[in-house]
Amino acid sequence: MTYPYNLAQNPYPSSPTPTIIDAQILGGKRHKEARAAVLACLQDLRSKVGEDATDKDFRLITLIQDVGSGKTHLALHIRGLEQVSEQTAVSYIDLSQISPRNMHSLYSAMLGGFADEHIASLRQAVVDYLKDRAEHDIGSAKKIFNYGFIDSITGKSIASKATLVLQNKMVPNYSAINETLSKDFSPTEVDIIKLLVEGKFRTDAYNVATLEDIIASLAALARLNLKFMNKLTLFQIDEFDSDRESMEFIKAVINAHLPSTALMLMLTPSSYDEIRKTNVSVFDRLEKANYKIDLAGSNTLEEITDIALEYLRYCGASETDKSPLDERDLAAKIKVIYDEFADFRNVRSMINILYHATENAGKRGINNIDEQAIDDTIKSIYPGLRIRGSLMDVPLSDFIRLRRNYGDIQVLESDVRDAVRNLVNYAHEIGIVAHLQAANGKGNGIDVIYNDPYGTKVAVAVVINRDHARSFEQISNTLKSTGFVDKLVILTNANTNGGTIGSTVVNIDRFKMIDLIYFSNKYKNNQIMQEDTQRALMLAKSIMIC
Repeated sequence: MTYPYNLAQNPYPSSPTPTIIDAQILGGKRHKEARAAVLACLQDLRSKVGEDATDKDFRLITLIQDVGSGKTHLALHIRGLEQVSEQTAVSYIDLSQISPRNMHSLYSAMLGGFADEHIASLRQAVVDYLKDRAEHDIGSAKKIFNYGFIDSITGKSIASKATLVLQNKMVPNYSAINETLSKDFSPTEVDIIKLLVEGKFRTDAYNVATLEDIIASLAALARLNLKFMNKLTLFQIDEFDSDRESMEFIKAVINAHLPSTALMLMLTPSSYDEIRKTNVSVFDRLEKANYKIDLAGSNTLEEITDIALEYLRYCGASETDKSPLDERDLAAKIKVIYDEFADFRNVRSMINILYHATENAGKRGINNIDEQAIDDTIKSIYPGLRIRGSLMDVPLSDFIRLRRNYGDIQVLESDVRDAVRNLVNYAHEIGIVAHLQAANGKGNGIDVIYNDPYGTKVAVAVVINRDHARSFEQISNTLKSTGFVDKLVILTNANTNGGTIGSTVVNIDRFKMIDLIYFSNKYKNNQIMQEDTQRALMLAKSIMIC
């Protein structure tokens, strides 16, 4: 199947939460600014860290915005950046997946948050360090690899022994590790080194008894990342909230000022406010974060549109397949969805719609995401959702098409005039209004004249302008020239109040206009169905025609 814009695959992710692969793509001005802030923090921390990390080398970052705004996506994107991974050991933790939450489960999650590749590289670096010391006959280092006289005369090397350790084919001498490293490393650092060599790094979560032990282990791990990998340590804590155990744990981590470490907390405004109410000391620390990133504005139309278009740009559509015109076309459709459906005014929901719409367009073999694809998507994955305020039950595809076609206010006014005449004609055909008369055509702005069932002569005028002052002027001129009718109905988009003697001014919004034009199109094409009659009458009554 070929996807729209000649893409080999659907550029939009289908999972409800982002994955590492999805997070390679980052769009939106606010998200890019947030990324720049996090990178600046890491760069600043790197510039201050020397060979030996101290408790002065700690940074706190808070990232705050609503659910579905892209916080997790941003965190995973940063984690996957080459410039970050080359210089930083990143541990990502999703607190929503941890239950029960206590200091041991939280510490276990932090150890588990490091990528397997990083743990393997750190283990390799530690074993290489021990091998190097053994090869230089430093202290008892040779004993670590059980290297003795027989090995030397049979030609076995320490390097080969080290390889056996990495392959888990030989158990090192852990007592010798203690003896060799005790002068240069703390007892906690030595314990972690032994777990690394053994290939059981993450089991340290079961070895600690107190919160103080956990903090000491985290500090030791940060120092080892710096010493053996020349990397900073970044802990990304997602879904941080007012859970008591979580707050006390994070408070301890912040107070400890872990060396060469940045702590990045991601939370919603409601969680932030709840923390303020329940734990003043934790809130105070969050307020004093080195970098306080507020993603306010990340759910604006401009931000969501740029994110959506970034997926197309990233996934390799050529300029001929994905022209600026295509981008403007898709942006216009996104705007309609955004404006009409409050539920879709966040990144996650919009991307979900575009994923399904892309699948729909691909199956139909068309080269862009059209109105039908969006309409079919919303009907299938959000059944029952309707355009709010539409009396004619206008399908979304028609709504998008009609709305996009009426950027020209003069064309819009002309079509609404025709639609009003067609609606009155239809009302006459089904016996709702009596005798129809032609407008006198003397420039008085009257579009249709008819008699209601009680003999009252009614005139209808449509007045639509972007400049509402001109609308009022036009309405005033119309009033002056309508002494020949008993009642005047003025349909306008200007914000007026009621009317004057002998006239009724009805404010019609874009929903009423599109309802009118949708009805008019069906009327002209002889497509009025039985169920449309009742809707048409409701529409006529809503604009005071009958």
